Amino acid sequence: MASDRLPTTRLRRARGSLAAAALSEESVLRMALDYLDLQYAELLAQEPLVRSGIPEAVHEMRSATRRLRSALDIYGCLFGAGPRQELGHELKWLARVLGRERDAEVMRERLQARLGELPEKWRTAAACEPIEHAIGAACDAGRTQVLQALVSARYRRLLDDLARFRGHPPATGRAFRPASTDAAGIVNNQGRIVDRAHRAMLRTRPGHARDLSLHRLRKDTKQLLHAAESVAGIHPKHAPALARTAHRLQRILGNHHDSVMTREFLDSLTADPALPEEVRYACERIRELEEELADSAARQYSRARRKSQALRLRR
Repeated sequence: MASDRLPTTRLRRARGSLAAAALSEESVLRMALDYLDLQYAELLAQEPLVRSGIPEAVHEMRSATRRLRSALDIYGCLFGAGPRQELGHELKWLARVLGRERDAEVMRERLQARLGELPEKWRTAAACEPIEHAIGAACDAGRTQVLQALVSARYRRLLDDLARFRGHPPATGRAFRPASTDAAGIVNNQGRIVDRAHRAMLRTRPGHARDLSLHRLRKDTKQLLHAAESVAGIHPKHAPALARTAHRLQRILGNHHDSVMTREFLDSLTADPALPEEVRYACERIRELEEELADSAARQYSRARRKSQALRLRR
């Protein structure tokens, strides 16, 4: 089981606090806690790599944080609302801090690619260096905030609270039902949430409102991915297939969101009236390219969604 592989003293202390009967292999609580254990172990494993500046470590740590928060939402009916919401609030804080550095890194990659696509006469140092300097400053600021967060008392409390939640979960009566009975229903409830978000997106007009609805849809689809991952042990055939579909859809939606972020960053630069004209032109041209990429991603999502089967887990 995932909990047997957890490396930290904190989790070793927390393990085994509940009676074996309450945490049987068949209970939906056992399934939820196993998934939480996996993500907590990943978070702890990535922390020293983030501190060392290892590429992709921030992304992996944020992904583990998001999965922890998703699990609390997906399996919310198993836990008392107060402790679950408090823990979710702190996980949201950590994901937001990690996101500042990660999002800046993603935007830097996109901006470097778009700068390389500009007409040669506009790829001058005078046009490119101010943009590269601005996004570099954003990356540095994000990096500083992450390192400060990881040495904060708030972060250490979060780790302790996670271990305490795992060792003494505020379980409701439903938590001890058989996972084989409840797993598909929990996943399919998330599938219905995705369907509602998809229909809401279709009702919006292109522009800012559509961008916001696609972002909401992306987050809901990612949570469906996490839900499907968490029940793979109970549904070893159908859950991975659903997870692959959700992953494909949310990856396309993520590309769209990355473009939205990049355009917003460019807009913040061009809002400066003192920006040199050659830099302004480069920003505006890159923005046009990013808008084309966003439109392409939206069309790609529509095609992929039409080809996808119902986002449900067959019982």
